[in-house]
Amino acid sequence: MASPLDLDPRWRALTERGGVIDLGFDHPSDWPHAPREEAPFVKAGADQLASELCRTGDRRFLRASLSLPIRGAEDALGVALWAEVPQAVFYAYVDLLDGGPVPEDSLATLANDLTPVAMAGAPVHLAFGDGSERPAATLEGIAEISFDALLDLYEASGTLGRSALKPS
Repeated sequence: MASPLDLDPRWRALTERGGVIDLGFDHPSDWPHAPREEAPFVKAGADQLASELCRTGDRRFLRASLSLPIRGAEDALGVALWAEVPQAVFYAYVDLLDGGPVPEDSLATLANDLTPVAMAGAPVHLAFGDGSERPAATLEGIAEISFDALLDLYEASGTLGRSALKPS
């Protein structure tokens, strides 16, 4: 089935490049140390950053997956983001990773800037499902994004500039 976006030359250029590019963040925006990059773990004093968990000072973060459907398309943007959670939720999640029970769904705070979609600090709902996958994040009040918001997000994150999608 054809997408209404098929009429947009920028959408066609994006699909010719391989389609929607998912985004991922190495660390929460407030992480004050070097990025983890390819290292499995970074420790700076008492602060720690691993692929799924982060502790800095008295703050606790965990990695979550966000899926944002793109209005007018059958595609969705996937985002691996960080959410700041209460310590009780953080340690319940650590227990889950060690084979413990699945934590209850929780309200958290977005720890990465997703401008223009949502700024760091926005409310995020985390659902832990059956515990076999990364928690699923839902941004409060945002069910889908426009193609222009996707392009703005790509530009803001340095993923892809609009000029790369100009028709030749």
